[in-house]
Amino acid sequence: MLISTMLCEEMKMHRTASRSKKHGRKRPYTVKYDRITWLRISIVYDRISPYHNTESHSRNTESGKQYSDYVLDLSSLIRIDLSCQWVNEFDDNHQIYKNLNQIKELNIRQNLITNWSQLWIILETYFPRLEIINVSNSRMKLDLNPSNEFIFLKEFILIDTDNDCDLYENIFKYFPNLINIHLDLNRLSFISEIFVERIKNLTNLSLSDNPTLIHWDPFINRLGILKHLQELIINNCGIETIKLINQDDSIELFPSLKYLYMSDNKICLYSSINELSRIKSLMSFSILRNPIYGLNQIENETAKQMIIARLPNLTHLNRVSISRDERRGAEIDYLQSYAQDYFDKKLDFINEHRQYQLLIEKHGEPLKPIVNQQSKKGLCIRSDLLKVIFELGDENETKIEKKIPSSMTIAKLKTFVRRLFSSQLTNDIQFNLFVVIDKKHKELISNDYQDIQFYLGNYCLNDNIDRPSIIRIEII
Repeated sequence: MLISTMLCEEMKMHRTASRSKKHGRKRPYTVKYDRITWLRISIVYDRISPYHNTESHSRNTESGKQYSDYVLDLSSLIRIDLSCQWVNEFDDNHQIYKNLNQIKELNIRQNLITNWSQLWIILETYFPRLEIINVSNSRMKLDLNPSNEFIFLKEFILIDTDNDCDLYENIFKYFPNLINIHLDLNRLSFISEIFVERIKNLTNLSLSDNPTLIHWDPFINRLGILKHLQELIINNCGIETIKLINQDDSIELFPSLKYLYMSDNKICLYSSINELSRIKSLMSFSILRNPIYGLNQIENETAKQMIIARLPNLTHLNRVSISRDERRGAEIDYLQSYAQDYFDKKLDFINEHRQYQLLIEKHGEPLKPIVNQQSKKGLCIRSDLLKVIFELGDENETKIEKKIPSSMTIAKLKTFVRRLFSSQLTNDIQFNLFVVIDKKHKELISNDYQDIQFYLGNYCLNDNIDRPSIIRIEII
C-alpha cells in the first residue's frame, strides 16, 4: 500500500509538470524512472487492473477518489527516459509492455547494457513502432543480429559508443528508413561505401569530434551521393583541406546539402572554400576557429568577406545572417583584392576563383591596380592603418574614432559603417559617405571599387598624417 501511494504521488507530480506554464496546455507525458519505479508501476497497475481485489478498491474509493484519478495512464506515454539509471537489463513484464506499443522515443543513454542482443529483444518485442532511440555513452558488443528490420525508426543517437565505421555498417542495415544519425565522439577513422549505402535516405548526419576522420577525400566525398542529405555536422574532425572529386556533369555531389558545419578543423586555404562553391544548395556554413581566420579583428573580417564572396548562395556564415550590403561589399572587395592576378591573366586564375567572372558580370570589372603605387600620386607613404573619425549626421551628431586599413574598399567601408552604427543604420536605411575637407567643403565617396586611401589622399598633401580624417555619414 505504501509503494502504491508513493507512485500515486509520483504520477501526480508528472501530471503537474507536464502542463505548460505559459499556455496551460498539456504536453506529451514523459516519464523517467529507475528499476524501483518500474516495480512501483507494476504494483499499481496490478492494483487498478480488472483483477485487483474489489474489497481493497472499495476502501480506497470511499473518499470519492480512485486510483485512476492519480495514476498516469500508460497508454498516453510517447517517450520513456531511462538515461543514467545504471540499467543492465530489461524486465519482461508483459502486462506493462502491452500498454507501451505507442512509445515513439526511448532514451537509454549511459546505462550498463552490454550486448546489442538485449536491445534487439526489447525493440522487436515491446516497442515495434519506435521512431527515436538514444543509446549514447554505452559500451555494447554486437553479439547477435536482429531477426527483423525496424522500419519505423527514423533517428538513431549513438554518441560516444567507442566504435568505428565497420560496426555501424552492420547495425544500420536493419534500419532502412533512418533520416537522422548522431555519431559524435566516437573513433571514426573512415567512411565506407557500404556505410553510405546503408543510410541512403538520410537528411541529417552529425559526425563531430571524431578527430581521426581527417580526410575529406575520399571519406566525406562518399557522403556526396546521398540525395537527401541536408545537414552535415563535422566539427573537430581534423580536416585540413576540402577537395570535391571531379564528377561527370550529370552527377552532382551533395545535391540537397543546405547546412555545413566545420568549426574547430584545420582549414587554412581559400582553395577549400572555392571547392564549396560547387555545392549550389549550400545556404549556411560555419567555420569558426579554423586557421583560415587571422590573429586579429581586421584579419578575421577580411577572411569573413573572402568566404562570403566565394559562396554566392550563402545566407548565413557562422550562424549569422548575411545582409545584402554585406554581400555586396564582400564581393566588390574580393574583386579588387585579386584584380592584379585577373589582369595578368594567369592561366590557373579562373580555376582557382570559380566565382570571379560571375561577379564581374554582376558588379562590373574591377579597377586596374597601378603597380607599386604607395599612395595617391606617390607624394607620401601611409601606414597600413588610418585614423578616422566617423561622424553620423543625426540629431546627436554621434562620433566614433576607429583605425581602418588603407586598402579597405568603399564597398567594404559601407558595411563597416553600418555595423558601427547598427542601431541607427538598420538594413532598410540608405546613406551616403562624405570626406570632410573643412567646415564648408566635403567630397562624396562614390566609387565602391576604390580604396579609402584614394579619397583621403589630400591629408597627405596637407601634412596631416597624425590627425584623424573625418568621414561623415548622411542618411538619404
